[in-house]
Amino acid sequence: MQIHAKRWGSIGLGLVTMLTMASATTAQEATPAGVSPDADQCTFEPRTIEDMQALFGTPAPEGAGEATSIVQATPADFTLPEGEPADEATVEEITAVIHGVAACYNAGDYLAGFGGVTDEFLVSQVGRSLFDEDFVAAMSAEPVPLDEEMQTVVLGVREVTVLEDGRVAALFDYHGPSPQVEGINGVETDLFIFRNVDGQWLLDESIENLEGTYGPEGIATPAA
Repeated sequence: MQIHAKRWGSIGLGLVTMLTMASATTAQEATPAGVSPDADQCTFEPRTIEDMQALFGTPAPEGAGEATSIVQATPADFTLPEGEPADEATVEEITAVIHGVAACYNAGDYLAGFGGVTDEFLVSQVGRSLFDEDFVAAMSAEPVPLDEEMQTVVLGVREVTVLEDGRVAALFDYHGPSPQVEGINGVETDLFIFRNVDGQWLLDESIENLEGTYGPEGIATPAA
C-alpha cells in the first residue's frame, strides 16, 4: 500500500520522513554500518487519527481527503542554524528520541511514532494527508514489524546544538530502505529540530537532503 505523503527516500525519518514513506522498498546492494533500532525502543504514547485530524478543525476542510505531497527541495544556500553545543545529557536525550522514532517505524507502529512529534510538525510537515483514506488505513492497521532489509538504519547523530529559541537541532545520518535518489552511496543526512514539550523532546521540524553539504566524512567515496 502506498502512503500518500512525503515519500521518504530521505526518515527524515524525516520523520514524516519515516512514518509516512511508501511501504514498497528496495534493499541497497551494500548497507552502511549502523544500528537498526528494535521495537522495544518505541516507547511514545500513540496518537489517534482523530486527535491528529482535529488539529485542522472539524469538519474536515474541503478536499482534505486528497493526498498532499510535502516533498520540498532544500535551498542550495541553506546553512545550519547557530547556537551553543548541547551538554552531554541533552545529546543523550536527543539521540534516544531519534532512535525511538526509527524504532517505531521499524516496528510498523506509526501512531506511536507520531507520538514523538509536536502538533506543529503534524500541521506543517504532514498536513492534510491525515485525511487521505489510504493514509488513515495504513496508520490504523495492526503494527507489523518490517523485515530487516526494509528497516531504517541509524548511522549517527551529531552537531547537537541548542538554538536561541530553546529548541535543539541535530544532524541525523541514516540509511533508508528505498532507492537513494537523493542520498550519497546509500547515506542521507537530515537536520532534525526538537522542542521540549512538558519535559519531553519532540520532533518539531525536519530539513532533508543535506548529505551533499553536511553529510558525514567519507560518504562520497565510490563504493567498492
